[in-house]
Amino acid sequence: MSDYSKMMMNYFGACGVMTNLSLARDLGLVKVLLEAKAPLTSQQMADKRNLRERYVREILGALAVGRIISVDDSSTKFHVPEDNKGTLEAISVFARVIPQMGTRYESVKKCAQPQNHGGIVYNQSDDMFEVMKEIVVVVKKDMVDTDILPAVSLLLPKLESGIKVAEFGCATGYILNQLASRFKNSTFLGSDVASEPLVEAREDATRQGLQNITYDTDDIDNISKRYEESFDWILTRDVIHDLTYPQKALNEIYRCLKPGGIFSMIDVGIEGGITGNIANPSAMFYYSASTFFCIPESFRKPDSAALGCTWGAPLAREMLAKAGFTIINESVSRTDEKEVHFVCQK
Repeated sequence: MSDYSKMMMNYFGACGVMTNLSLARDLGLVKVLLEAKAPLTSQQMADKRNLRERYVREILGALAVGRIISVDDSSTKFHVPEDNKGTLEAISVFARVIPQMGTRYESVKKCAQPQNHGGIVYNQSDDMFEVMKEIVVVVKKDMVDTDILPAVSLLLPKLESGIKVAEFGCATGYILNQLASRFKNSTFLGSDVASEPLVEAREDATRQGLQNITYDTDDIDNISKRYEESFDWILTRDVIHDLTYPQKALNEIYRCLKPGGIFSMIDVGIEGGITGNIANPSAMFYYSASTFFCIPESFRKPDSAALGCTWGAPLAREMLAKAGFTIINESVSRTDEKEVHFVCQK
């Protein structure tokens, strides 16, 4: 078998293993493996989750041959070394994206053909918002402390004393509710074009008893005139590259900031383009995810920018400058080498 054939078979096998990992998470098997203090048989694991043992055995087999989990010499007892448990939990969450690609396959195939409509919104896929939330809650649960606040340390005293903050494209409000609970003297607005995730955002804010936050639907391409020069700090995360008209959105954000205000654009910022990322696993994921999620999300009109999440850091900087921003800081996420926090000032 040639090296090329081996490489192709490796990808083919890896895709199958990751699909089984997603299934293992959804069935609760990952949870059992993470909690186990000793190796378990497939029957023991099936009993814990009230599952058919034969399916459990095959799923565990796929994970074991893929070296995701360990198996004893008898091929009957499975476990995860303690040092690997954190990584397993994180990657099993990302693995849930793969079945989502499958549910969108036929729709994306149609979108690629010019006689059909070019886009699919996220909420057309069952469980998509739930998967996206789990990625933030499990994989990026500490991002407020690791990726966001350290990059805008100049704002911390102002947040304590009280400023106006907005997040556009806030989805379920995971980030904004954390900030609102921490900085009680500041006021927060969460906005998203989709109303479904805002229901959960409001419910979470109510559970926490937050009085300094409101949620509303708004089109980031055409933000309400009442927010003209209203905010001291505006955030977006993995939003701009998904938009139909991203340059217009950046212009709108600039308009809504007070003079000297800060814009945190947290987004995929790949450097080096295609040639600079050959065989890079993170880049492989982002180019693949962009095909099934980001391009369809943004390609709603014939003149859509359709940037995709592989738009690249150089273009991001160019578009921010065109909107009038000055980038005062850039920092790479501690959990994702391709995600960049661009701190910009009006």
